[in-house]
Amino acid sequence: MKIRPSFVLVLALALQPTLAAAFPVAQFVETVDTDFQRFRVSDAEGLNMTAAKNAAMGEALFFAAKSLTGSDDEKGTIEQRRAKIVQYTDFARAGRVLKTIFRGESPVIDVLIDVNVKELRRKLEQDGTIQKSAALAESIGAPQILVVPEGYDPAKKIDAGKQFLSDRIASFLTQRKFDMVDANAIKNVGDLTKAVEAIDGVVSDPIAEVASVVGADIYVTFTAGITATVQASASVKAYEATTGRLLASATGQSRQYPAGSAEMSALTEAVSDAMPKLFEDVSGYWHEDAAKGRRFLFSITGDFSQRDRQKALKKSLEAVGDVKMTVKTANKMAGTVRSRKSADDVEDALEDAIKDAGFSSPKLTMSSRALFIYKAQ
Repeated sequence: MKIRPSFVLVLALALQPTLAAAFPVAQFVETVDTDFQRFRVSDAEGLNMTAAKNAAMGEALFFAAKSLTGSDDEKGTIEQRRAKIVQYTDFARAGRVLKTIFRGESPVIDVLIDVNVKELRRKLEQDGTIQKSAALAESIGAPQILVVPEGYDPAKKIDAGKQFLSDRIASFLTQRKFDMVDANAIKNVGDLTKAVEAIDGVVSDPIAEVASVVGADIYVTFTAGITATVQASASVKAYEATTGRLLASATGQSRQYPAGSAEMSALTEAVSDAMPKLFEDVSGYWHEDAAKGRRFLFSITGDFSQRDRQKALKKSLEAVGDVKMTVKTANKMAGTVRSRKSADDVEDALEDAIKDAGFSSPKLTMSSRALFIYKAQ
């Protein structure tokens, strides 16, 4: 039997492994302004340059969409709706092409893409891809966040430059429907000292103590500095207020500006550069952790010399939520309680628990969204 050469060619091609078309690769570059973020997209291919840029915009949109939520469920929905999201090109604009090669006659490019994340979020909320911020806040409560420079001392005024950067971070989070609390709400340092003494042993981090006093669920610290000729880097961290546990950490860097440029521009850019990653991690924590209930700090001073009274109080508190006692002495019991109840309901439940433990007149000496201090008599 004579085998035709064309048959051999067809057979050889059929036996070759099939190469699946690879998606372009996107990575976050920087925050441009309050609406836009910039991404670098590599290996975007099209029949012509316009098609290659459209492919890059689609990948940047998909990447940006996933960064707008910390919920694994919502990220899964975004994956399922990829084909639809990459078509929202009205929310993206192609910038400078960094590299071009050709595969056959098709251009393959690396390009900078700016995405209007504000409008993209609005679109994703409208079509039900991600939950509306207002609905999320209603279902699990919006976190209250305190933003302060690293090493913050409530007895000292924050200098103007650091206050400006604090406000920049707060503005970023406010736009994403997180609620801010102000460290300046503590007008009397003496009152702060008394409150901190009451929760001594419950929280070890001094900034966590301040955060709890002003009612914050999370506190964010930052540091930023000039690292080269008008170029800056920044480190931003988020902590759980009631425990001081590190929740997220991100770094950012500015472009290198010409000599003589304002250093604050570079510092602001470096801080802004770190925020999308920090927000995604904090949002993920809040979706997963807060849905189980918020943590509240409590401190109760009174006569706990009788073991039965300590046991009775702990048992009563367990009806409020998951209790972790960190201080148990003859005159104070303190710790955290995790509950899905509102702050007002937790306050009432704590008072009832103190009465159930045998105290006739509990007195609330201080309360915030996250902290309750009682004297029990």
